[in-house]
Amino acid sequence: MPVLDHWHPVLFSREVRRKPAGVTLDGHGIAVFRTAAGDLGAVADACPHRRLKLSVGEVVGDRLRCQYHGWTFDACGNGESPGSPKLHACTTSFDVREEHGLIWVRSRVSRTAFPDVTMPGYLPICTLRHTIPAPLELAVDNFNEIEHSGTVHQTFGYDLDRMHEVRVRFEPTDTTVRVVNSGPTKRLNPLFQRLLGVRPGDTFHDDWTTHFSPVYSVFDHWWTSPDGTREAMVRWRLYIFFVPVDEKTTQVVSITYAKSRYPGPAGGLRLVRRLLRREVDREVRSDVGMLHHLADYDSGIDGLKLSRFDKVLGLTRDRIRSVYRGTPPRAALRVV
Repeated sequence: MPVLDHWHPVLFSREVRRKPAGVTLDGHGIAVFRTAAGDLGAVADACPHRRLKLSVGEVVGDRLRCQYHGWTFDACGNGESPGSPKLHACTTSFDVREEHGLIWVRSRVSRTAFPDVTMPGYLPICTLRHTIPAPLELAVDNFNEIEHSGTVHQTFGYDLDRMHEVRVRFEPTDTTVRVVNSGPTKRLNPLFQRLLGVRPGDTFHDDWTTHFSPVYSVFDHWWTSPDGTREAMVRWRLYIFFVPVDEKTTQVVSITYAKSRYPGPAGGLRLVRRLLRREVDREVRSDVGMLHHLADYDSGIDGLKLSRFDKVLGLTRDRIRSVYRGTPPRAALRVV
């Protein structure tokens, strides 16, 4: 199960209290529970006795009890049967940890590094989760090219009529893909334009790096004057995690930070944090909305007519295969 060898954020911490919760990760059901002492456990969401979902059971002390026949399992998957005390019954367990208000899981046998999502000097704005009705590759495609920003987005993007002026640069390594873009910003909502300190004709900078253990992208967004001598008042940093539920569905978990040059604690951003959260949520929902209307959910790219912005599609697919899924990469994509 190479996909499960990587850390994935699967639940908000608040979603696991007294009752267990069930999630699906790459087609595998997982029951996450919190013991009476508050420690987390995660086991396969199917009792090895008669396959009832353990997530519909209850927690008794430090064990998860199946609702069907009362078999119990600890956080390591060790099971006990009240009717057959000498029966050895174990189930698969997972590593689990709680960070940034999220619960993360991976396989027990893995030693992959936990992603660094800290951002010193920035104010946490929000952590959101959205469901995309598309395979992992198509979800990554959507967030990892900027040509659609001219029509889909209202804040983070480029002027559609001047899209040909946008400069794009690709910097791939064996384990990452960095994409650096800059060009004429689109006209923002007047309220956001004033709040962010963006002027008509400014340059929008969109610099991101995609990692593949797990699959997540780190976005930096900011604006400058066309000559680069003046920067707008607010910078953004977004961590976007792509969590495959199954072959047709992907969860997108976003962790957003911002900092500003306004005076006062946190640059005054605490006063408008709710407004900023709503804007991030709206922008992500705009992406999700596009993926509801695809004519074809085939994740292959052979035969597509691709533009100069789409080189990233082939670069990310190769690393999803080799780093994330553990299969050999295919030949590099050639685009015009």
